[in-house]
Amino acid sequence: MKKTLSILALSLYFSTIFFAQQDYSKVDSFATNFKQKYQDMSDLARQLTQPFDNEREKARALFTWVAANIKYDVDKYEHPPAHPKISGKTKEQVEANKREYKAEVTAKAFKSKKGVCEDYSRMYKTMCDAVGLECELIVGDARNFRNAFRNKGNNSHAWNAVKWDGNWHLLDATWGAGYVHDGKFKRDDNPGFFDAPPTVFSQNHFPDDEKWQLLEKPYTRKEFADQPLIHYGQNEYPILDFSQTVELDGRERVVRFKFAKTPKYYRILLNQNKRLEVAAQTKDGWVELWFKDPGAGKEIAVFCGENEQGNMRCFAKYELR
Repeated sequence: MKKTLSILALSLYFSTIFFAQQDYSKVDSFATNFKQKYQDMSDLARQLTQPFDNEREKARALFTWVAANIKYDVDKYEHPPAHPKISGKTKEQVEANKREYKAEVTAKAFKSKKGVCEDYSRMYKTMCDAVGLECELIVGDARNFRNAFRNKGNNSHAWNAVKWDGNWHLLDATWGAGYVHDGKFKRDDNPGFFDAPPTVFSQNHFPDDEKWQLLEKPYTRKEFADQPLIHYGQNEYPILDFSQTVELDGRERVVRFKFAKTPKYYRILLNQNKRLEVAAQTKDGWVELWFKDPGAGKEIAVFCGENEQGNMRCFAKYELR
């Protein structure tokens, strides 16, 4: 096993992304434990943000409340209601009627405390608007571990961009709330979907308008689908950085991760079913996972956990090249 590589070689494989480590403990505690009465979304937003002075903390408080309190509506996703035909005497009136209809749908989702991704995103925007935070609703395609890994589209999704300190930041309150498994919503705290760097967020979010990638050189749809898939949103083992590819080193391959909290055990599955023998080592703050090369053109899923025999969390998928 070759365990030493030049600094130049490492630079070819490591992502240059380092996740900003902000302490949101006070904001999150306030938002998740908020029990005061409120009249509507706007009133709630004002109460949630009142204790905080800066825009970043206000944006986080709204994200945390929405993610913690809105349940994903599986039935609405699987059986979407028919949209009424909206008309008007002028183009302006039609647009106004559309906005009114969408506001009514959002208010209904807020009252029931459940919705699909567009509901989460519209709730978040409505609350931002109420407290003077500039916010956009973004639509496009998304991919995750529960959709086909190489699916290049047709996974429609909605999320948000919010501005503070003069800069736009990306977030996904829907995925921050949890996920759907076997037709049921599973609550799962995923704070990493708030303000992930654009280069990371664009792994699994592909906006219809490329400007909302917030990248100097936006990804094409093919480049979007060909990236590794990293579960950066999860809070159990926060990922600080990762290698962009699985490096081939002779007859072995190695993939690297940097964690805020390092797992005890790792597992790698080939094509979702065959378990590979993996040797883990730590070097310069990075976890290196080495395994025999099974050949190019295959996919690996990387798992981690505290118990080798128990359930492990899948946190990364790569295509071997």
